[in-house]
Amino acid sequence: MERKGSYKSKKFPQRTCEYFGAGNGLLSDKAYCLACDRNGAVYIGTDGGLNYTKADGTIGSFPCGAVKTAYTSAEGTVYFATENTVYSVTDGKIEEMQSFDGEIRAMSGTDGVYLLASNALYKLENGKFERFFHNEIDADCLAISDTKITAAKNRALSIVNGKRKHWMSIFPEHSNMPELRINCLAFDNGTGFLWLGTDKGVYIFDCKCNWFGHSELNALPEEEIFNIFFADDGRVILSSEAGLIILKNGSRKYLPATRWACESKINAAIACGNTIWTATDSGVSKITETEMTLEEKADYCFKFTEEKYVRTLGYVTGLNKIKDCDINTGSPCITDNDGLWTQTYIGALAYAYAVTKDEKILEAARRSMKAMGYLTKVTGVKGFTARAVRFEGEDGYGTVVKRDGAEWHPAPNGECEWLGETSSDEMTGHYFGFSLYYDFCANDEEKEYIKEIICDITDHILENNYRLCDVDGLPTTWANWDPEQLNRNNMWIWEKCINSLEMLTFLNVAYHVSGDEKYRKEFLRLAIDEHYLLNAAQHKKDDGHTCHIDDNLGFLSTMTILRIEKDPAIRKYLLMGLKHHWEYERPEHCVLFNLVYGAFSDDNCDLDIAAKTLRDFPLDFLNRPLFNSARKGLVYDTEQEKWGEPTQLKEALDIDSRVIRNYDSNPFRVDDGHGRSACSPSTYLLPYWFARYYGIIEE
Repeated sequence: MERKGSYKSKKFPQRTCEYFGAGNGLLSDKAYCLACDRNGAVYIGTDGGLNYTKADGTIGSFPCGAVKTAYTSAEGTVYFATENTVYSVTDGKIEEMQSFDGEIRAMSGTDGVYLLASNALYKLENGKFERFFHNEIDADCLAISDTKITAAKNRALSIVNGKRKHWMSIFPEHSNMPELRINCLAFDNGTGFLWLGTDKGVYIFDCKCNWFGHSELNALPEEEIFNIFFADDGRVILSSEAGLIILKNGSRKYLPATRWACESKINAAIACGNTIWTATDSGVSKITETEMTLEEKADYCFKFTEEKYVRTLGYVTGLNKIKDCDINTGSPCITDNDGLWTQTYIGALAYAYAVTKDEKILEAARRSMKAMGYLTKVTGVKGFTARAVRFEGEDGYGTVVKRDGAEWHPAPNGECEWLGETSSDEMTGHYFGFSLYYDFCANDEEKEYIKEIICDITDHILENNYRLCDVDGLPTTWANWDPEQLNRNNMWIWEKCINSLEMLTFLNVAYHVSGDEKYRKEFLRLAIDEHYLLNAAQHKKDDGHTCHIDDNLGFLSTMTILRIEKDPAIRKYLLMGLKHHWEYERPEHCVLFNLVYGAFSDDNCDLDIAAKTLRDFPLDFLNRPLFNSARKGLVYDTEQEKWGEPTQLKEALDIDSRVIRNYDSNPFRVDDGHGRSACSPSTYLLPYWFARYYGIIEE
């Protein structure tokens, strides 16, 4: 159907990142500077000498002592310097040029090559650096554009002036120069404006008397800046205390450590071809931008999942036991929600198959659907589903029976152990995934198989007074849909409305796959007599954005029931609940929630944010430590403190600035991650294929 605001996907730059240190090619972890020659080779100045990239992608070395200065001339020749010796690199050939009495501080120039030493300014003439003029200046950084020559140190900016060439210095005390400490200088050669990286952010000086910082131009960052690089395509690459900052098209993009750099403080960064390199005290990162479409990204995510994430029988959750942030060291993990997370993967594949009719996708969905069927049968209790199973040789097998509420039991068939204390999370996942597979993927035999499973589970719930009863005959803790408890017991006030929506969804699916009127009759009784439909019309409780588990369950239930339920009188209440929930979660900028709201309401759903999130989704899904707290201007919330939670952000950061987790996790943390696990790529696949199926995103 034609939708308001549908997004037409085109190719976009997808970022990936590699890291280099003393363990894989660099002479030292500590990297000071970067340069790129006319052939696209990158030169890295480190504490132990110069490193450079080779045509085959490996790293070469030139030991020579600490290299703190590197510069590319207008002709594409790279010059670099140790403490007092300068070298040149032409087409990969390194030559020692000249030594100086004073320490070499910086190099610059567009109409020539200039070198700033502690005792003088020099210019390259006929292959040798000659003293440019005789008066000295104590400066650390240099920027030269045509006839404009500037240098700076700490609070002073010096400019060469006059026929006889002498330094004239500007200080805050004697001018309208802001009070700041200067770390670096760079001329924007397109305009002639001088950019300054300072402890107060970026400032632009017109080389007369006008200064522009964040207060005057809010596109400029406030974070401390250590290096400025102007790319040929108009981007400004900034090395800051808060990671990499890219100014492009009037806005700024933050790429924080450690996903995009080895640590938060960036010493230098450059753009070279389709790459961006950063240098830090902990190593170097190479960010590569490759053009791809959202569907190509989805294909990558599917193949990546099938290669890395599939566990015994076809369970798909996440990876754990990752070492040194290397995802290749991880292994598929057993969780207490294997049913929920595998079913979200099945749901993503069902939507994908509905769009593409790709047999590889159907084959993977069928395998994992059968694994889900195994969960529903293995307990030996009809209709009671295990959270997870583990087989001999897998983590924990045969070692734990009960711990922290986890209840592992030997399977009656002797094949495995199964995890009890099953929750509403599992049930929501099963009704979600099984119903999608039933509608989009199942053959006649599979439809009967799923019908039996759904009816057995639903009957079990109804026969046990709207509860799941474990193998010991006791109701599990969280699987409670009893109207007596939800409507008339304040202990269940938080679950009252979300669990009402869940139960209506379960009965809706049971009726959908079986056609048995008893499920529709019970649906209508709960919906009207027990006002579950009114409960569902505002199922999200304001919680200071602290309980994200119910957010995930609410949207999965909504996706399921609104796909199946056709009665407009009932749908209007469900849509009230969807709108209320989405409005409350809007600051989360959740791609799945936005797209679900857009698909069923046909209303504004922040589609631009959703599309941007899909484009920016990192491809490694690693729970890498991320640090954003050094960023200025972030707005923090306090509402969640009422619930005993720590302070968090008012709005979630971009997806590539935060840890990738399932949609039941907190996206408002400013610093997060540990690098020992990885999230399932279904976090990308589900919203993408859902949007494709409903026509919100087109390729």
